Amino acid sequence: MRSLGARFLPVPADRNLEVEADQVLGFLREIALLRAPLGLIAFGTKHPRTAEEHREQIQLRLRIIEEAALRALGIGGGVLIR
Repeated sequence: MRSLGARFLPVPADRNLEVEADQVLGFLREIALLRAPLGLIAFGTKHPRTAEEHREQIQLRLRIIEEAALRALGIGGGVLIR
């Protein structure tokens, strides 16, 4: 994801994802950037699931994170995901 230009994602499992209010628009752009190569991202994961299962899970998580970011944008706040 970093090689695609991502700054916020991924976050190690033992850390929180924190996006300040003035960074939310950039964060939403990053989510959009990561949607296009989801198949490539999923293919690069190393777990017992198939690449398609990974793609679906990543897509779901990105949608949930995007919804949180849109709510934050609407109220002028940031995003914190634990």
